[in-house]
Amino acid sequence: MKKIGINDFTFYNYPTGITASPDGKHAAIAVVNANEKDNTYDSCLWIHDTESKKTRKLTSGKKERTFIWLDNETLLFTSDREKEYAKKVKDGEDWTCFYKISIYGGEAQFAFAVPYKVTKMQLAGTKLVLGVKYDYNKPDFAHMEGDEKEEALKAWKDEKDYEVFDELPFWANGQGIVNKKRTRLAVYDMETGDAKIVSPEYDNVEGFWTEEGNKVLFISSHYTDKKDVYEGLKMYTISEDKVETLVEQGDMSIDYACILNGKVTFFASYMKDYGFNENDKLYTVENGKVELLSDYDDSIHNSICCDCKFADGPAIVHDDKYIYFLTTLRKNTALRRFDANGNLETLIDRQGSLHTLSLCGDKIYFTGMREMGLTECYCFDGKEEEKLTSFNDEIMAERSVLPVEEFTFTYKGLELDGYVIKPLDYDPNKTYPGILTIHGGPRATFAPTFFHENQVFANAGYFVFYTNPLGSDGRGNDFADLSGRHGSIDFEHCMAVTDEVLKRYPQIDEKRLGVMGGSYGGFMTNWVIGNTTRFAAAASQRSISNWISKCMTTDIGYYFNMDQIKADPWGNPEKMWSHSPLKYANMAKTPTLFIQSDEDYRCWMGDAIQMFSALKYFGVDARLCLFHGENHELSRSGKPTHRIRRMQEMMDWFDKYLN
Repeated sequence: MKKIGINDFTFYNYPTGITASPDGKHAAIAVVNANEKDNTYDSCLWIHDTESKKTRKLTSGKKERTFIWLDNETLLFTSDREKEYAKKVKDGEDWTCFYKISIYGGEAQFAFAVPYKVTKMQLAGTKLVLGVKYDYNKPDFAHMEGDEKEEALKAWKDEKDYEVFDELPFWANGQGIVNKKRTRLAVYDMETGDAKIVSPEYDNVEGFWTEEGNKVLFISSHYTDKKDVYEGLKMYTISEDKVETLVEQGDMSIDYACILNGKVTFFASYMKDYGFNENDKLYTVENGKVELLSDYDDSIHNSICCDCKFADGPAIVHDDKYIYFLTTLRKNTALRRFDANGNLETLIDRQGSLHTLSLCGDKIYFTGMREMGLTECYCFDGKEEEKLTSFNDEIMAERSVLPVEEFTFTYKGLELDGYVIKPLDYDPNKTYPGILTIHGGPRATFAPTFFHENQVFANAGYFVFYTNPLGSDGRGNDFADLSGRHGSIDFEHCMAVTDEVLKRYPQIDEKRLGVMGGSYGGFMTNWVIGNTTRFAAAASQRSISNWISKCMTTDIGYYFNMDQIKADPWGNPEKMWSHSPLKYANMAKTPTLFIQSDEDYRCWMGDAIQMFSALKYFGVDARLCLFHGENHELSRSGKPTHRIRRMQEMMDWFDKYLN
């Protein structure tokens, strides 16, 4: 049995987006793999035969990930194999190439190209409905020729050494600069080759779904100066080339829409009681009138933390009778459905984390993690769940996957969950260092599922322990509501689980405790070191230290963060400062490692730099490791070599101070 090591994530397989053929005889899967040698991620398409139960690789180009079924035997996917279009893209034009391949083998054939960067596609008869990236700063090169095109390209390239911002947000995590850039809705006719954008100018399309073969429901946010959190719901009728507004943009945040039993039905929130973290309820709209269909209180997402998955497919799907969705219920991901009358039914609720969904008749296909396993593909027929693939069985059988021990405890009358992973080769007669890890969000959830980072530390000889403090998902709106209280009751819960773990596991040396976390967990790590000296070392990742600076430098700061703190820099700067870990940095004594990415626009590097500088100023040992070209997702989808270096930095830091 081999220890789980830092770079083992490069050996894992990451199946995602399983989708059945129309006749249900096959299912296509995109499988992603980390390529440490080339420092990238490869992705190929695989086919599962639902009758023979065999799974085989279909493509090997390493860039096949976005696909749909054209018929029972043919897949359409995007890639960049054509040199002609690759050169155009390199020169500054926007093109996406599409290929067809038979599931029975043979080479993929170039089908067509569209003059857009395509992010999503759905089939509507002989037409493709596309989500495309559109840059209002860039000329329409695809419709230019000759000298006009060359001059436009040159002028555009001459301006690439600077940026102009005139709207909010001007950048977005994982997307880079987004000033005057939108996702738009386009339609491509596969018979005529005609392509055109159909969504209104400056609408940012945030989701779309083809309905009844001729309609497209889409949610969008229209803005030309400052994007707010509200969306409108529109419908495009393909045959009439007509867009109509079903729900005006104004006071709802909309997440998903479909037609159930002939009526437009959608998940949305008015955000009146719990702000931007409020769970969605189910609504219908008819003739412009919105009506509540179900007063739902749980989430409609999987919030379970994971650092070894890719989830490209949808987490909400529907047919003409039901809307199926994932929900986080305390420590599990459950699969539920609503019918057209708002009646709720739970279909699956057991230990694990579900990621993507697709429908085929009465069967539901999904990717997910069961027990302490990595992601595999499954099928649920309404009664039983069947495992379809074994992409990771071999490596998991060879590695020392350590179990998560669960318990509950009570703090000030509230029951909380505790989780502990004992170190490899645990001996109850020895003492060990321990690490408290704090999840992000704060509206995320730890669960007894596989988490690579935690397994690495436990395999290296550390106790790893954690909880889901107030603010976490999975227990309804009231429990998840931490607004205006960051660094108070959540900090108490983190200290309470530390006390409880030390009581239950006396083998942990209380003088050799570490603390780590990312995003909100980075905020909490910064808060911990300024409010207690019980930890001998800390690792703060993609963190928050100053709410005043964060709310005016990050992609969500100007709305989400001010909502969460219940203050702004002008009306109540004292409150923002009182919740900022930087205020308490002069009290810190804990040696702290900061992990940060310079393209993290969700938690901008200025916050990590401020906290690092403060610790150095006050004579506390600190180290800042800044990764170039990475964003907020470094620990989950960053370049393989960067992910390895990140973990090595953390391991070296804790080994230095805790061993």
